[in-house]
Amino acid sequence: MKHLGDTKTEILDRAAELLQTRGYNGFSYRDISSPMGVKNAAIHYHYPSKGDLAMALVDRYTDILRGATREFMAHGGSAKKQLDNLFRFTLSECQRGRLVCPIGAFSVDFENLPQTVKAAASRFHEATMKWLIQVLEVGREQEELQFEGTPEGRALALLSSLQGARQIGRMMGMEAVSRIIKQERQALGV
Repeated sequence: MKHLGDTKTEILDRAAELLQTRGYNGFSYRDISSPMGVKNAAIHYHYPSKGDLAMALVDRYTDILRGATREFMAHGGSAKKQLDNLFRFTLSECQRGRLVCPIGAFSVDFENLPQTVKAAASRFHEATMKWLIQVLEVGREQEELQFEGTPEGRALALLSSLQGARQIGRMMGMEAVSRIIKQERQALGV
């Protein structure tokens, strides 16, 4: 017999996959429940509305970000190592078939999202930007990184490039993602 927590995790895993392949408006609870062999009521039990499910996904992504960046944000450290982790994470996600970043997936349907999900997705993006700006500032100060422009502008360009790389990877394969990451490394002097 399945443990209740396992079902909830399986629902989130399936929802994340659907979000990243179809977008927020591209799937229904049936798309989650049917492959799991459960009724829609089982999904509604854990997530009464699709907005609740989306909030749980944003919370999951926020927890992943916090876990990956907590020590750096608290104590600084190697900016190069943080960027290496970001690049490795991006490649790993692509290799797992997650060729659209979660926030990118939410952005496709942004105007149709419930207000709470819009706000949470925006906070996640802001937290990601804050972390990356700090990484770039520290990297420049420690002379690990060399780049033109401001850390804010470079962070936005880097995130845009990685999001675009993931989408291009859907059409052109992993080699294209790897080449884009290599180009970003060169642009940062790493």
